[in-house]
Amino acid sequence: MQKVWIMSMFVFTFAFFLIFLTVYFFRPRKKDKIVPLTPERKLLDPEDIPLPHRAEPNWPATILTTAGETAQASIVSVTQGSAFITSITKLAIGEKFQVTVTLPDRPPLQLRAEVTWSNMQLPAEKVVNRGMGIRFIETGEDAVCLINDTIKQRTTDVTLAVNGAAK
Repeated sequence: MQKVWIMSMFVFTFAFFLIFLTVYFFRPRKKDKIVPLTPERKLLDPEDIPLPHRAEPNWPATILTTAGETAQASIVSVTQGSAFITSITKLAIGEKFQVTVTLPDRPPLQLRAEVTWSNMQLPAEKVVNRGMGIRFIETGEDAVCLINDTIKQRTTDVTLAVNGAAK
């Protein structure tokens, strides 16, 4: 009886070992493994890194805070859901406010926004543009169309510039 038990254990152990080796060595492998950040890793050229759809329109704007104060600002970078505003007015992170964008060929756009980050507390020598990052909370259809058109125009301009430089 003991011989049968030992033989059964030996067969099951051997079968388990074979199954383990088969699964371990013949499993499908991911070809795109995460490469650790090491000095030996080839660094990407900054020109090859794709940027999110962003435009730099430099639109004049007026900020109206919840306290009723107004301040001049400029929207220097915009994406479909956020922007960077340069201003000397210091707003707290999370503060909601109204932005009025005035353009010469369009009626003023009223946008609701929220401050997501700010560089107002940093020393002047560490800041290129003093301002804050905002997230659009409420935008009308006109604002969405204007932002999309601006981003498409910038993408078209960059494509034409790259194609013209390649020739």
